[in-house]
Amino acid sequence: MDEADLSTERAQTRQDARFPQADVDEGRPGGHSVAPGEGTQAPVGVTPAPTGQPRSSRIGRVRSRQTFVDLRRSSSRGRSGPLTVSFVDRPDWDRPQVAYVVSRKVGNAVQRNLLRRRMRAILAEQAGDLRIGAYVVRSSPAGPALEFNELKVAMSQAVEKATGRVPQRTAR
Repeated sequence: MDEADLSTERAQTRQDARFPQADVDEGRPGGHSVAPGEGTQAPVGVTPAPTGQPRSSRIGRVRSRQTFVDLRRSSSRGRSGPLTVSFVDRPDWDRPQVAYVVSRKVGNAVQRNLLRRRMRAILAEQAGDLRIGAYVVRSSPAGPALEFNELKVAMSQAVEKATGRVPQRTAR
């Protein structure tokens, strides 16, 4: 093939539309280099605190080092199954405070977190019946083996023994 056989006219370039016209988003201006979904999104709104329980009956978290020291020295302990509960009376507080101790001997992180969430749910359900004070709840390695209702019964019995009084609601 010689150069004489080639056309000197420039061929028109034609691009087919990548998407059919019906699928094109007309609302988005062209030329923006930012892809959708990049960057932080504006917050939609603030979720209010749960209103199912009065504020005074909610459970707080033990944060004070002195409270942990007092809990370790406390003789008010109750044990039931794999759970041990220590209690320190604090009548000047406005609500009970709880700390959860789940060591690595209990299992992997998934098992430990599941057990901790279960214990937290059980005590949140019993929040209105708990004495005001500080609690620390410990679990032995047998804790994850219990079903939720068995754990609930063990928690109620351990709290009852630690505080020295029978809770008003019984666990079923």
